[in-house]
Amino acid sequence: MKPTIALIGVGRVGTAICKRLHLAGYSIEKVISRDRDRAIAACNFIGCATSAADIKPATAATAQIILLAVPDDQIGPLAQQLQTDVELSTQTTLVHFSGLHSAAIMQHNKAEAMLLSLHPLLPFADNQIAFKKLVQCPCAVESNNPSALATGERLVTAIDAIPFTIASNKKPLYHAAACIASNYLVTLLDSAQQLLNQCGIEDKQTTPLLLPLVKASLDNMQQLGTEQGLTGPIVRGDLGTVANHIEALSKDAPQLLPIYQILGEMTATLSHNAGRLNTATTTKIEQILKTKSQ
Repeated sequence: MKPTIALIGVGRVGTAICKRLHLAGYSIEKVISRDRDRAIAACNFIGCATSAADIKPATAATAQIILLAVPDDQIGPLAQQLQTDVELSTQTTLVHFSGLHSAAIMQHNKAEAMLLSLHPLLPFADNQIAFKKLVQCPCAVESNNPSALATGERLVTAIDAIPFTIASNKKPLYHAAACIASNYLVTLLDSAQQLLNQCGIEDKQTTPLLLPLVKASLDNMQQLGTEQGLTGPIVRGDLGTVANHIEALSKDAPQLLPIYQILGEMTATLSHNAGRLNTATTTKIEQILKTKSQ
């Protein structure tokens, strides 16, 4: 028989994962929020009975797996409060979904519950979209307890995602990687949209114009890797193009110049390490980027 589950926090992550678990045959016993109406709405989305809705975290104690789907800075205090208010069994597993924190953030002196962190490598902008994209999504599983790790792998497999383990002390580095790949990609695209705006292109046109380029670049990386999938003027050693970019940005978008310079230097290094740009050309590109920044 599958273990019972309680969800504390009814944001996008927790509800999307619980909907997947419910469909996989897990019983969602409690869905807890400070706002009962939100808890009821979450039950409706997940598909469990609305009688599971509650406002008291302590009522989660009857479940064998307790999911703490709350903001990062609330995980530790909530876990401590829960373990202070009720006595959790050694067979209870506390789970959080932070990409940054290890499971140990839920540690409490008198607690005996198993601790586990799960982090889907997925941007949760909308719970319905996330619910669909959880299928085959890589999901980091972390714990110092082998039994908790095994539970985590079963949960991830149950939602049709792909588990992989991460060392506890590497969670911040891992999360930084996720932030660069996801959040900073959006920021970079916003920068590109700003430049297109200055070319006279309206906001509503910029995304349709850029997305095919972005998707093709991702396809190249998927098929060829970063070193061979890289395209553009730097990997071609086109010094004149890089110099023209710097001049145009200096004049018309100086706020974006540092981004171009930093990423340009990193791209030159990547190109050189891939054996696609010789040392002399790499040095010239780096000089153009640095000289024009003064």
